[in-house]
Formats: sequence, C-alpha cells, structure tokens
Amino acid sequence: MKVPVFLATSLLAGCASLLPTSRQDVNNPWNDFDQAKKSFDEIVPYATDMDTVRKLGFDPYKTPNMQILNHSQVVRAVLPSPLQDRATIPPGILDCMKAQEGCVGYFMEPSRIERNRVGNFTLDFLNFKRDTLTTGWKFGALIVVIDNQVVFKQWSGRPRIEETELRRNPLGPLQGIGESLKPVP
Repeated sequence: MKVPVFLATSLLAGCASLLPTSRQDVNNPWNDFDQAKKSFDEIVPYATDMDTVRKLGFDPYKTPNMQILNHSQVVRAVLPSPLQDRATIPPGILDCMKAQEGCVGYFMEPSRIERNRVGNFTLDFLNFKRDTLTTGWKFGALIVVIDNQVVFKQWSGRPRIEETELRRNPLGPLQGIGESLKPVP
C-alpha cells in the first residue's frame, strides 16, 4: 500500500504545472505600462479636449473601473494639504477650485498582474511551502477637466512589478487545525 502512495508523490513532485496561477487584469486598452504612458503623454493641459482623451483610451463611460471625482476630491488628491501657498498650487488645480461644480476629475489604474505559484508541487499541495511569484505592471492616471477641456494631468505607476512571497508551514496540513478547533462564540 505504501508503494503506490510513494510512487504518486514522486510523480507529482515534478509537476509544477499543476500549481495554481491567477491573473488580475483591470480591463483596459493597453498591453503594457509603456503603452498606457504613451497615450497619457499625448494629453496636453489647456490644449486637449475630452473627445481626444476618449480616443486615447481614457473614456469614463467605456473604460472599465474609471473613477469620476468631484472638484473637492480632485483637490484632495493633488494637494498635500489644503492650506498651501497659492503660488505652489498648479494652475489647473486653481482653475478647478474656481470652477467648483464645473470641474471633474477622472482617475484610473489600469494594470496586468499575474500570480504564479512556483516550486515543488507536493510541498505546496500539502501546505508545507508555498512560493508565489507576482509579476506585471500598474499605471495610475488622473485627468482633470473643466468645460470639456483638460486643465491638469498627473500620473504614477509601477512599470515592472516582480515580487516573491514565500510561506512556510512547518506543520503542513495541520498548521491551521488549532484555529478550527476553537469554539464559536
């Protein structure tokens, strides 16, 4: 009886392809960080209108997961503190503050993130050791519009995400059993 279990375990030990994978893809028109940044760079404050912004892929009603901000949310997102020297506030944000309800911000974070468990299948399956590799990219864009014209833009992001998470459980499948034995209040 021990031979079939040993044989099965030995065969599965090399089957890294059996390890779980996941992909988080915030639906967007760009394949990578550089494409998103290139589209964003084509937006010019006080020169670009919303039709052009939409054509570049930043359409709040067609691009999923785009957040619409009111003027006070825009100001909070851009200024580190509300009591700031007026000379240091960007002109587009000053105009937004003046326009009040006429100012709208559009914020989005397109990304592509993949999580792959790597390593030994048996150790992973039995919960002794789980090694996860996370790769991808994330781009953040804030576009501020008054009367159909862009007045301010700001970006941030992570062009190359590469993280490794290693979890070790010395007791393997028994590691969490103590929690399940606690009485429910």
